[in-house]
Amino acid sequence: MGKKIIYLLGIFLTITIGTYFYWKEINKNQIKPTSIPKIEKKATVKDKPSLKFGTLDENGNTNFTLKDDIKFKKSSMEFSVSENLDNKIGEVKDFMSGDKKEEKALSITGYYMSDETNSTAFPNIGHARANSIKNYISKKGISTRDINVVGELNDRMKIDTSNIMQNPLRFSIGKSKDHSEMIERIIREIQENPLSLNFNSGEFNTNLTSKQRMKVVNISTYLDKVDNAFCSIIGHTDNTGSYNSNMSLGNKRAEFIKQYFTKSGIPNDKIEVSSKGETQPVSTNKTKIGRAKNRRVITSIK
Repeated sequence: MGKKIIYLLGIFLTITIGTYFYWKEINKNQIKPTSIPKIEKKATVKDKPSLKFGTLDENGNTNFTLKDDIKFKKSSMEFSVSENLDNKIGEVKDFMSGDKKEEKALSITGYYMSDETNSTAFPNIGHARANSIKNYISKKGISTRDINVVGELNDRMKIDTSNIMQNPLRFSIGKSKDHSEMIERIIREIQENPLSLNFNSGEFNTNLTSKQRMKVVNISTYLDKVDNAFCSIIGHTDNTGSYNSNMSLGNKRAEFIKQYFTKSGIPNDKIEVSSKGETQPVSTNKTKIGRAKNRRVITSIK
């Protein structure tokens, strides 16, 4: 009876040990499932412009105003600036040049009201204001090639007791555009049909039509976007009077237009003035109509 128990115990131990090693071998070769780490969804944070006084719109443009830094009076081109303006322009310059992957351009919108007097060469005084501020900013290191200007009617502007306009300008920084086709069109149009202004006999002042004012816009744009560009203003007369007096009169007419342009924000150093007097008539001087055609100033581009 003792031997039988011992024999049964041996069989039991043999089965138990065999089962253990069989189970261990199976678990050693079994590939355990890899645990997938839980991915936490990060909250989407809207990108903010690095220009601290700008706001980002839905088109990715950075917009800002300089309410207390640039002041215009109603119906005036003259402006005053704050001591802090140059620092802000420096920040704009750094912001525009900071992204090497994408060139940026600054757009300036000059507002005007329908009851303002426009004494500039541009279609409206808002455009002239934007153009003047463009010149100021360009002197601080931002090229006019990277600045676009436009005028926009805004009769909702508020005027304070000192006749100062509130928020007369809007600024926007966005992706730079290719202006090559526009410049080619301007060159072609001005070369084929330059700006021609006629004068009364013996006078050297004139008024521009809306169509002529748009040519001034094109000339100004050309000067901004093309390196070493110049505007040529040549004065002409009929043959009434002496040769010398007509040369002088032609020069006065050209200088008048130059001053008209510079007061409107076209840089003085980009304008060349000369006179041809009575030497290049485009019509006969024997008739009143012909002499009127010869009394002119021709503005072209180089």
